[in-house]
Amino acid sequence: MAFDITNTIQSIASFLEARGEFTNVQIGEPKSPPVGDLSAAVFMNDAAVVALTLQTTVEIHEVTVRIYRNMLEEPEADNEIRLSQVLNGVVSDLLGDYDLGQTIRNIAVGEYGRTMSAAWGYVDVGGTIYRMIDLSVPMIVDGNATPVQ
Repeated sequence: MAFDITNTIQSIASFLEARGEFTNVQIGEPKSPPVGDLSAAVFMNDAAVVALTLQTTVEIHEVTVRIYRNMLEEPEADNEIRLSQVLNGVVSDLLGDYDLGQTIRNIAVGEYGRTMSAAWGYVDVGGTIYRMIDLSVPMIVDGNATPVQ
């Protein structure tokens, strides 16, 4: 890969932290139960070179943003509603007015066969069950991106 994957992961983690709604944002899967109302983890799905230019590559870096909320929160409907609201805000910001910086040109929505998608489920982290959403975020990475000042 011509572009540093670490920058991609850190850009998404910084984006989530800046939103201010997550108690904890970390890179990698948590080993102990996340604390607070909402937590997020960022980890890589894959990276691929999808095109070449005369100067460099064009790549897709795809991360998963996993959003966690304790499934025992009451009332139960609040888990679905709160997670839906957070997902809507994150997706809207990623697809709309954003600047992830580094070499990330844009979120891939249909480009190179990739699309942003969300899957809902449950996960056990250190003996605590969380309602979670896995948001797949494919990004176009290339040298034509405008660095954040």
